[in-house]
This record gives sequence, structure tokens and C-alpha cells, in this order.
Amino acid sequence: MDRESLTGTTSEEILHAFRSVGVERGQVVYVASSLASLGLLRDPVGTVQSALDTAVGAEGTLVMPSFHPGFRYEGCFDLEQTPSRSGVLSEAFRLGPLTRRTWDPPYNPVCVRGPAAPGICGLSSATAFGPGSVFDHLIEIDATVLLIGCSFHDGVAHVHWLEERHDVPYRRWERFTGKVVVNGVVTTRSWPCHIRRPGVELHAGPVGRVLEAAGAVRTTTVGLTQIAAFSLRSFVEVLDPWFARNRDAMVVGRR
Repeated sequence: MDRESLTGTTSEEILHAFRSVGVERGQVVYVASSLASLGLLRDPVGTVQSALDTAVGAEGTLVMPSFHPGFRYEGCFDLEQTPSRSGVLSEAFRLGPLTRRTWDPPYNPVCVRGPAAPGICGLSSATAFGPGSVFDHLIEIDATVLLIGCSFHDGVAHVHWLEERHDVPYRRWERFTGKVVVNGVVTTRSWPCHIRRPGVELHAGPVGRVLEAAGAVRTTTVGLTQIAAFSLRSFVEVLDPWFARNRDAMVVGRR
């Protein structure tokens, strides 16, 4: 059996789970993952990647976060060398053939593979989640968000799109300057970043529950792993007006 696991879970079963939550060929799918619950698989990264490739097909596009705090805290981001801190699947995807990466701005870069990659990687925006950004573009094209083994809080970066759009009071703008290395060429650049104010503790769970209550999230399980998906069109339709009235919904504490 190809990619057989110690629990019997296969790439085909994971593919079936993706289909059951609405992932289809030709889609643009933003994938956030934590493969800890798939730890008994002989090859968890390869098994999940195989299922993802089959799910979207050659005409589909996969997008994964490849976040790294280097530019903000270390003053440098190297498009090719800075690793992803968004999980083992994300890092393997970054290193895979035909994968491209965004960098402008370098706070929340993503990796992309598929027909939509040139357009996505060609985007340049003033902020990480504002107009013209990768995350704003994914909304415009109604991409699907797929969560593999991770929660809404851990995997849904678009909550920061809501925060920027509604100018939440618990964040402030600060400009960071550093070096960006693209194809071996080093430049010094600066961008504003929407940073959390000191002492504020956040959790996106309440926002996710609103989306679930609206029936916009489809879920299933494969083995011990929960799979969830929703369209970004539904995300905006449900949460944009709600968040405008509940800008502190993610604040769980202040010190």
C-alpha cells in the first residue's frame, strides 16, 4: 500500500477528507497545517502533500504560509534562505520544485505552486494584510482555506486582515527597516507593521465560532486529525460586518 501508515491512514483517505470539506480540482487553496496528530504516518509530509496535489490537480494552486519573524526581529529576510516557521509541511513545500515565495512585504510571506503562482508572487503592497496584499487578493479570488490538524486560532491568518481593515485599538503601526535579499541582491527597505500593543492577549477562537455557527465551515476527521475548510467569500460575508461591531472579540486579557 503506497505511503501506508502504522494506523492504516493513507493518502487516498486524506484525499477523501479534503473532498468531503469541499476542496476540488482547479481551486486556489490556502493550507495551514499541524501534522502532530499524523505522527504515526511513516511519511506524514509526503502523504499529505500527495493528497493535496491530487486534490487541486495540475490546474489548481496551493498556497502555504512561510512566516518567519526575521525581518522584524533580526533585520533581514532572504527570499531563498530564510526558512518557514509555519510547520514541517510548509517548509517542505517551500523547498519543493516549482514553488515560489512572496516577499513584499516580508512579514508574512507565503509559498505558492500552481498556475496562479506568478500573479500572487508578483503582488506588492504597503502592508501585510491591507489592500493589494496577498491575503487581500486571496479574498478577491475566493480562495479556500484548508486547516489540517490546526485550529482556527493557529491557522487562519485572515483574522489579521479583519484587524487591519477595522483598525483595532489593541494594535498600533510601527515601521521596521531591514535588509531583503532577493536572488542574491541585497536592498534595505522599510514597511509598516500592525503590531500588538504590550500586555494584550489574543485568541481567534471566538471569531471562528461565529463562522462555524453561520454554517460556513465544513469539517471532518481522518484518523485523529481534524480537517476543516471554508471559502474566503463566506469568511468576509459573515465576519466583516460582525467584526465591525465586535472589534475586541479576540481580546482575552490585558496585563
